[in-house]
Amino acid sequence: MFLKNTIEMSSEEAMGETNSSEMNDNSSSSDKQSPEVQGASKAQSEEVSKMSTLEAECAAAQAKLTETHDRMLRIAADSENMRKRMEREKSETRIYAIQEFAKDLLPVIDAFDKAMSAIELTQINFETEEGKKIAGIVEGVQLVSKVFQDAVRKHGIERLPGKDTPFNPTYHNAIAKVVDSSLKQETVIDEFMAGYKIGDRILRTAMVRVGAPD
Repeated sequence: MFLKNTIEMSSEEAMGETNSSEMNDNSSSSDKQSPEVQGASKAQSEEVSKMSTLEAECAAAQAKLTETHDRMLRIAADSENMRKRMEREKSETRIYAIQEFAKDLLPVIDAFDKAMSAIELTQINFETEEGKKIAGIVEGVQLVSKVFQDAVRKHGIERLPGKDTPFNPTYHNAIAKVVDSSLKQETVIDEFMAGYKIGDRILRTAMVRVGAPD
């Protein structure tokens, strides 16, 4: 009996020593791998950190590029608007600088208009000797009138809508009014004196007679 117990104890001690030895071996093996594992983990963390930093830098660079692009577009748009505004102001300055002079030209224009109207109403026989002489004068007046009209138009002086156009109080000064049931709206039926404008400014309103449906 004693021998049996001794054998069992020896066996348990042997097994305990074996387990202890295995644990010591495993612990030793774990201690040997730990620096390598830790190094790999640290390198991976540093790589992830670098990638995050690069992504942040790329995002910041992209945002700055977008901001710069938008600023350049605004600068280009502002420059274009300024150029157009300067051209418009230059044109308006040129036109309106001669406004008073243009007003002084209106009586001359009226004189040519009357001369042309008188020529159209004449019943001269241009086949006769006297008619041929008058024909030369008429052609001269017509030529001068045309050249003069072209010149005033070149400088922005334009005639306002007159006879047979809808009545517009901005353009027309109605000195008479008649009822005409055939009309659908107020219409200029006679023009006693032509109106003119320069650019968007009225030099003189037209003196007209207006026909109204009722």
